[in-house]
Amino acid sequence: MRNIKSFKHLALGLIVAGSFMQSGCSSDYMDTIPSEQASTETVYASLDNLYMALNGIHARMVSQDLSNQGLGGEPGFIIAREALADDMTWDTQTWHQGYLNWSYNMNSTSSYNSGIWETYYKFILNANLILEQLDKNFADSTEDLAKHIKGECLTIRAWAHFQLVQIYANSYRNGQENNQLGVPYRTSSEVTAMARNTVEDVYNKINADLDEAITLLEGYKPADVNHHSQSTALGMKARVTLTQQKYAEAAEVAARAIEVAEKSGFQMMTKDQLADLAQNTVKCGFSDITSDTKDAMYADMTEDDQTVYFYSFYAYMSWNFNSSSVRTGIKCINQATYDMMSPTDLRRLWWDPTGKADVPGKSYNQRVYQNRKFTARSTADAVGDFAFMRLSEIYLIAAEAYARSGQDAKAKQYLQTFLAERDPEYKDLGNTGDKLAEEIMVHRRIELWGEGFRWFDLKRLNLPCKRTGSNYDKSFCGFLEKEQGEDGWIFEIPKKETDFNPLMETNY
Repeated sequence: MRNIKSFKHLALGLIVAGSFMQSGCSSDYMDTIPSEQASTETVYASLDNLYMALNGIHARMVSQDLSNQGLGGEPGFIIAREALADDMTWDTQTWHQGYLNWSYNMNSTSSYNSGIWETYYKFILNANLILEQLDKNFADSTEDLAKHIKGECLTIRAWAHFQLVQIYANSYRNGQENNQLGVPYRTSSEVTAMARNTVEDVYNKINADLDEAITLLEGYKPADVNHHSQSTALGMKARVTLTQQKYAEAAEVAARAIEVAEKSGFQMMTKDQLADLAQNTVKCGFSDITSDTKDAMYADMTEDDQTVYFYSFYAYMSWNFNSSSVRTGIKCINQATYDMMSPTDLRRLWWDPTGKADVPGKSYNQRVYQNRKFTARSTADAVGDFAFMRLSEIYLIAAEAYARSGQDAKAKQYLQTFLAERDPEYKDLGNTGDKLAEEIMVHRRIELWGEGFRWFDLKRLNLPCKRTGSNYDKSFCGFLEKEQGEDGWIFEIPKKETDFNPLMETNY
């Protein structure tokens, strides 16, 4: 591998047991492998060891690789995306305020911008390292494990590029050429200068990776939900095609993902798992979602002795953990969004509209519409499960995609199956076409609140970020409305990329 100092932000090596190896792509990296990490020769020696390396990639989903508190892996980025949109607010300084007021979006020197770019490319290049060793040493292997490792790495590579192209490029528009520049699609672990692929090409490559992964992962049932399976690869494909507005395809892929997932034992969170109706209280606080429900198709499961301290999702998004971001920076739902729920919707319990619900102590602020959806295991324990893909989400993708492709009957079938576990008094509102899609989007906003989808939804649907008529404080959040096309909807490509990559064109 060539020694290119200018690309040090992308230079990385293979992850083993949750650790990054330094690959020597830059002179700023150590020339020797730390003694506590396995040598590359050991990693490449067997499929079992490559699977251990794959474990490391999944472990890094919730690990702190940046100096930025609040960006503890993908859950931290999810909080950032929620702050960027119009369904989550708070009014006291915390680590994510720069996303709430969009001051990080066009700051190409901020590590709160560049850290996102760096982290996703770390996932990509580490997946590529494993893929290259599979092709080099195990190309003729007939073992299922070889297929499964490759399928998972392709899914990871596709997912990371999908996140990047949504953040750093103009949105895909079905029926257009989509020749606007996207992000470099890296299929090699060699860190070399690379130009931006067009958005069309990025999505073509994402879909090609996912299609191959879906085939390779057929029949594969991982030991636990902290690995990808065919159902999650299909779920990812459903997300991608929904974002491309290829609605008929997205609907069919989502339906297939549901079928495969349910045959594997997954099921939507039920009303009995969501709430204790007798006590009128929330039952699933999400930090134990993999033991409390069968809804999580892909998730991290963090044990109590594996804490990531104040980098945990629950150190920022719970209502009960003892951290400043929770005690004073209470995350609340947009009042207008809350009011969209019917009086009998069980998810009303996920928030406190009165601001008077019990809190752990006097140092905890109380605010109207404060979050009760995410509950830390205790005031002293911020570890917890985090679901990156839930079956409930896939039902909503199927419903929306069928509605937007003119298949109202099928859309209602998936919506009503979903709502049977959310609103026991739900009645068909008689909506069709666009009105039905809008109804489904309401439930998507409510169900997936805090899970990182709203900002991406605004972009793919070409909708404004609208915080007016709600409990947003303009003096704190910076603005109340942003139309599509205004600056900030695309994150500026980091300066250390554009400065040192001679093929990298800026996006502003």
